[in-house]
Amino acid sequence: MRRQFLVCVIVGFCAAATSLSGQATGAARQKVIDALAAVAGGSCPERLMNTALLDACEQQLEKMQPALNQLGAIKEARYRGKEPLPNGADVEVYRVVFENGQVTWLASLGPNGKLSVLFSKG
Repeated sequence: MRRQFLVCVIVGFCAAATSLSGQATGAARQKVIDALAAVAGGSCPERLMNTALLDACEQQLEKMQPALNQLGAIKEARYRGKEPLPNGADVEVYRVVFENGQVTWLASLGPNGKLSVLFSKG
């Protein structure tokens, strides 16, 4: 059975702030790692998440924390490129390798540099 992780709020405008140096590794890479580690530790980091994503995270934390803990520590997050969402916004795709498994995550940064999308189907 696949686990569903949903920490995603797609607002009308999801901008991915990228620079030439960020394109090979993904602009959101470190924030994805930091956010997942925080959720595994039992908190939703306001410094990393836009308000709507933060609200969704807080509502789902009780289920997400044990699931992420079961996966173990993050070993690496591989940037896989960008994909468009049905609303036309681009998201960055990351393959996150944990001690006990791998999960693909979609992420996007808002204009303020915080995560506005962080989503995985598990």
